[in-house]
Amino acid sequence: MRYQFDSQNRSLRSIENDNSQEPFFTVISAGQFREEKEQYPYYKVLLHSLGSIRYCKAEVFKGDIIGTLRLPRKSEQRLPQLSFAFCLTRQSLVFIEDTGDVKKWVEKQIGLLPEVSSPAQLLLQFMEQMIEDDALYLTHIETATEKMEESILNGDTKDFFPLLTGYRQKLSELNAYYEQLTDIGELFQSPICSSFIQDAQGWEQYTHRAERLQNHVQLLRENMLQLRELYQSKQEAQQNKIIGILTIVTTIFLPLTLITGWYGMNFAYMPELRWRFGYPAVILIALIIVIGEIIYFKKKEFF
Repeated sequence: MRYQFDSQNRSLRSIENDNSQEPFFTVISAGQFREEKEQYPYYKVLLHSLGSIRYCKAEVFKGDIIGTLRLPRKSEQRLPQLSFAFCLTRQSLVFIEDTGDVKKWVEKQIGLLPEVSSPAQLLLQFMEQMIEDDALYLTHIETATEKMEESILNGDTKDFFPLLTGYRQKLSELNAYYEQLTDIGELFQSPICSSFIQDAQGWEQYTHRAERLQNHVQLLRENMLQLRELYQSKQEAQQNKIIGILTIVTTIFLPLTLITGWYGMNFAYMPELRWRFGYPAVILIALIIVIGEIIYFKKKEFF
C-alpha cells in the first residue's frame, strides 16, 4: 500500500500501482522491506526491531525517527495482535508489518482521518486512532468491577479469582502501554524533534490524553486491589462465623461430656447408680443445662 499526499484536496490517495511518484505514506511487509532495505539509512535498527516487537518505543537518528508500536487487545474476541515498526522522515512515513493485519487496519482507518499536512501529523493521527475508544473500554472494565463488587456483597463469589486475575493482567498491560505512548509523545515534543515536527501542540494534547488514560488504569488497578481485600474480608467473616458456631456447639456439649465422664467412672459407692430415677434425672439435668446455655447465648447475641 502506497499513498501520495494530494495538496489540492489535502488528503491521501492511493498510488499502489504507480511507481513514478514518491509515496507520502507506505505500508510494506517485512519481506518486502528486507528486499528494499538499502533505501533506508538505518535499516539495521529496523531489522532488529522487527525481530521481536513487544512494546511501543521511538528513537531519533539524525533526521529520522524509528520505532515500534504494539496495540493490546481490547476485546474478549480472539482478534489479531497488531504490531509493526515505523520509520518517519520529513518526506514520508513507512509502516512495516509481517501479518497483513496492519494493512487491513490502515485501510479501515485511512478514511476516518482528517486532513494531514506532514508525515509526522499522519503518524500522530494514527496514534490517536489507537486510543480513540479506550476511555469507553476502560469504562466497560469499571462497570465489570462494580458488578463483581455487588456479587461479593451478595455472597456470589463463583469465578471471582479467574475474573480478577484476567482484569489485573489486562490493566497491567494497558498501564505499560499508556506509559510507553506517553514517552513517545514527550519525545516528539522534545527539542531534538522540533526541526521536522510542526504540530507540537497536537503531540502535547496526545501526551496528556495518554496520561489521563494511564491515571484511569491506575485507579482501576486500585479498585481491583480493594475488591480482593473485600473478598478476603468476606471469606474471613464467613470462616469466623463457622468457627463461632463450632465453638458454641462445643461449649453447649462440654457440661454433658463432664456428666458422662463423671458417671462413667462406676465407683462402688455412687448412690445415683442404684437410684430408681437416676437415669431420668440425668436426662432432665442435661436438658436444663442445654436450654439454659442456648438462652444465655441468644441473650448475648452469639447467634
